[in-house]
Amino acid sequence: MGRTALFLVLGLGMAMGFIGLQMYRADEAAIQTQYAYLKYMNARNLARAAVHAALRTYDKNETPTTNTKTYFNTGDFQLDSLASSENLDTLRMVTRGTYAESTYVMHLRLYRSTRPFPTVNAAIGIRAQPIHFSLSGKASVDGRAYDSTGTNLIGSGDKPGVTTMMASDSGTVATEGGTLINGSPAVKVDTSVSDPLEYLDIYKNNADYFYNTAGTYSGQNWGSSSNPVIVYCNAGDDTSFSIKFTGGVTGYGILVVRGNVQFNGNLNFFGLVIVDGFNTTVSFGAAGTPGIIGGLIVAGNAGASVELKGTGSDGKVVYSPDALAKAKNIGKLRYYTILDWYE
Repeated sequence: MGRTALFLVLGLGMAMGFIGLQMYRADEAAIQTQYAYLKYMNARNLARAAVHAALRTYDKNETPTTNTKTYFNTGDFQLDSLASSENLDTLRMVTRGTYAESTYVMHLRLYRSTRPFPTVNAAIGIRAQPIHFSLSGKASVDGRAYDSTGTNLIGSGDKPGVTTMMASDSGTVATEGGTLINGSPAVKVDTSVSDPLEYLDIYKNNADYFYNTAGTYSGQNWGSSSNPVIVYCNAGDDTSFSIKFTGGVTGYGILVVRGNVQFNGNLNFFGLVIVDGFNTTVSFGAAGTPGIIGGLIVAGNAGASVELKGTGSDGKVVYSPDALAKAKNIGKLRYYTILDWYE
């Protein structure tokens, strides 16, 4: 009986040892599987990080660098190859993420497009009624199509100098402006002027510069020709807001003013300017050479007043499809559609 019991105990001990060994091996295999999955997922996430990094670089109007590792979270990622169409609307890229011994590669083709942008069919498009309009001195409005600098005509794509919502307002503008307004034609009725309210939230949420205090500003530099930006005046959207820009102001991209604005001094803005308020007043002072190269949209719920004076030769609003195209393609306003994605 004692011998039988001993054999039973020994057998049970061997069985438990075997079971314990199997459980240890199973635990070890599970740990190895989990670690392998962790490496796989981290490598995959790093490859995706390479995609996002490349697109953000494009959004800053820069060209991503290929075959350069970026180290992150004990791993690394890189853009292996990059190709794009001439106008950059289609992108092909291969990215790679590495974590420990695991490497993950992604192949993708994306279509690059732009958020809706206001239609600008004149040097000055007025979406308000009734309006007051005056033009004097050496100030001018020109709807002929210029290059992005506003110095050279491009020979096609001419627009009216000023458009209004009503025939009576167009008559007022034509009488007041006379030969100081140029375009094809000089003045025209156009009820299709874009409503700025459809776009203001997008510009507000993506603004690079905010001015939310009424007053006078000078010595401002916003972006560049190769890096246009969004400037939003009055974050609170109080349409009684009033702002004045004086000397030394240069900007590129989109400028929004919610309220009234006066442009003075040597202000030059290249792109789209939107002034939206209640009884909106837009004025260009007699002193200095304020100028807008691109297009100006003026909107007012209860009417608008546009007054241009000028003693300088550059006190003007000039239509430029090239300057507007640069404003339209601000990186923050781009989005991407997946055409192909293989991983």
